[in-house]
Amino acid sequence: MSGYFQASARLALLLATLAAGACNYGLTGGGGFPPHVRTLYIEPLENETPQFDVDQQILTKLNEELPRALGIRMAGRENADAVLRATVSRYEDAAQNYRPGEPGSIEVLQHQVRITLSVTIVDVIENVVLYESTSVSGTGEYRPDTQNDEVARLRAIEVLVQQIIDGAQSQW
Repeated sequence: MSGYFQASARLALLLATLAAGACNYGLTGGGGFPPHVRTLYIEPLENETPQFDVDQQILTKLNEELPRALGIRMAGRENADAVLRATVSRYEDAAQNYRPGEPGSIEVLQHQVRITLSVTIVDVIENVVLYESTSVSGTGEYRPDTQNDEVARLRAIEVLVQQIIDGAQSQW
């Protein structure tokens, strides 16, 4: 019986080796852009909201996350293969969960911050739009009794940046 087991093991090993050698494929990491796009310039964001610093916070997060996520380097405008343009079109901070408080009042239990952008990434070499969306939106929540809106704003920005990354990668 042991001779039968050894022969079966050798046959299985031989088949596995042949199968591995016959496969002619490879995996490559998806960078999200065409191969000729290796650098990106992010223009200063336009801000159509009364939140004066939200555009700078988003720009900082984009500069931190996009190079690694998309497999590109940041570059100056004149040297970039692609350019990202974005406008902060909406900033909302609204009560999401509340209950009646003392007579004539309500107690807000949870707020939600929603930030909406319009984004365009243009391949300046081929002069084509790589990604475009007029309504990229991110949300974050906070409890007004223990937190401020900054917690929710940072979370909303993280979601926004991830949606831009996902959208850019889904195009290619």
